[in-house]
Amino acid sequence: MKLGLLGYPIAHSLSPKLYRDLLGHRLTSYDLFPFSEKREVPPLSYFKERLDGLNITSPYKNHFIDQVTIPSPLVKKIGAVNTLAFAGEEVFATNTDLVAVEEILKRYKKQYSDLELIILGDGVMGQMTALVAENLLLPFRQFSRKKNPDIEHMDFSFLSKGSSQILIINACSRAFKFQGRFSGKELFWDYNYNFPSHQHIITQVKSYNDGQELLELQARAAIKFWNEVIPKLK
Repeated sequence: MKLGLLGYPIAHSLSPKLYRDLLGHRLTSYDLFPFSEKREVPPLSYFKERLDGLNITSPYKNHFIDQVTIPSPLVKKIGAVNTLAFAGEEVFATNTDLVAVEEILKRYKKQYSDLELIILGDGVMGQMTALVAENLLLPFRQFSRKKNPDIEHMDFSFLSKGSSQILIINACSRAFKFQGRFSGKELFWDYNYNFPSHQHIITQVKSYNDGQELLELQARAAIKFWNEVIPKLK
């Protein structure tokens, strides 16, 4: 399989190693396409000629949205894709973020019957997380950097005075660095992985989960998708 990753910045990405570990000899190449401007991104045909599948991360998850076939109604509702499969003349797309976030939230819900979510960010990942939370009937509050300019310094310690178990989900990009306050009873799930700017949070909350597990679940879901829709892989 010939795979690649489109996004910016992606120099820190663990995806090449992760897919090598998961696919072994089946993976013949994994190329990075770090374009900082939308105008620099090549047409879809460029990737189609070179790859079997393409992973997409911020800020390009809706860049090709009108040029691909999306089998899942829920992914269509999200309006963003992170995995493309080049199957003959057709390009299929899905959002494996959805699969991974749903799986992890189901586990949290099973562990904490009184779970309440705080979602930081209302971008693609934030909107998708809110949609999954609605489907799982999980109560949540969402904070936007546009509507809450000082979201980086918010005080969430007062929320833990209630009976609910608070799970704070950071759905913002690596440019966002949370410096707010905790009571020590909160759970913190960071969609970013190996993120030095959030290492201080580990000692300030009940538990801290970074995005590495999310990344692995995304990758496994992507491989499953490619195996299902690319004829030569079936």
